[in-house]
Amino acid sequence: MLADRSSGLWFSIAPVLAGFAVLSLAGVAPQLYLVQAGSLLLAAVLIWLGARSEGDVMPGTLQALACLLVLLLGAPLLAEFSTVSAHQPQRWLQFGTLQLYSGGLILPAILVLVAVLLQQPASRAAACGILLAGALFLALQPDAAQLLALTIAFPLLYLQACRPGVSAGWLPLSCFVPLLALCYWALQQQDGLQSVPYVEGVFALAFSVAWWCGALIIGAAILLLLVLYRQSLLDQPWLAAVAVYYAVLYGGSVAGATPAPLLGYGAAPVLGFGLMLGLSLWLRQRV
Repeated sequence: MLADRSSGLWFSIAPVLAGFAVLSLAGVAPQLYLVQAGSLLLAAVLIWLGARSEGDVMPGTLQALACLLVLLLGAPLLAEFSTVSAHQPQRWLQFGTLQLYSGGLILPAILVLVAVLLQQPASRAAACGILLAGALFLALQPDAAQLLALTIAFPLLYLQACRPGVSAGWLPLSCFVPLLALCYWALQQQDGLQSVPYVEGVFALAFSVAWWCGALIIGAAILLLLVLYRQSLLDQPWLAAVAVYYAVLYGGSVAGATPAPLLGYGAAPVLGFGLMLGLSLWLRQRV
C-alpha cells in the first residue's frame, strides 16, 4: 500500500497493536475490541485512498477542506443548546449511538493542512484564520490538552514556512499571542471528567501489571514519534509537527490528564490518525 520512502510508516501500527494489549490488560467488554478493530479498518482505508489518489489539487480545495474540518471541530459546542449540561465538556461528535472525540479525530488533519497552507504565501491569511478558529473552539469546549498540543506544535509549522531567505511574515507570527492566551485560559478551566484506565491511564495501567508491560507501551509511543519524524525528513515535513502534537498528548496521558492516542481505547484517535496520514500521503507529491 505504501511504497518507496513511505514504507517506514508501516511501523506506526505498533501503538495500535499496543492499544489492543491495553484493552486486554483492562479486561474490557468484547464490544470495545470490535469498535477498535472497525476503526482500524476504516483508518487503513483512508490511508490507502490517500496513497493511491491521483490528480492535482484544485485551487481553493485545501482551504475549503480545512474550513470544513474546523467547523466539525466546533460542532460539539452546539450541544450547549441541547439538553446536555453546560457544565460538562463539549468535545464529542454524535452519530446516533456513536460518540467521536472531535479533537482526536480532526486536529491532526488540521495540522497538516495548516502546515501546507502556511507554505503558500497567498494562503497564509486563511491558514491563520483556520488555526485561530480551531484554537477558539478547543478553548470553548474546553479541551486544554488538545489546545496545548496545538500551541506547542505551531512554532514548528511556522519555522517550516520560513524557507531559506524567505520569512513567513508577521501574520503567522502574530498568532502566537492569541494561541498562548487561549491555552492559558483553557488550562484554568475545570475538566469534570474522570480518568479511565484504558483511555487516559494507559501508562499507569501497564506499569501496574508489570514493569515490562509499561516499558512496551512507552516503546510503542516512542516508535510512533520516531516514525513520524523520520518521514518528515524524507517527503512530508509537516509530520514533524504532528509528532510534537502526539508527544504532548502522551506526556499529558502519563499524568492521566488526556487520552493516549492509539495506545488506549478510542475510535476517534485511530480514525484521526488514518485521516491525517491519508491526507499527508495525498499531499506529499502535490505541494
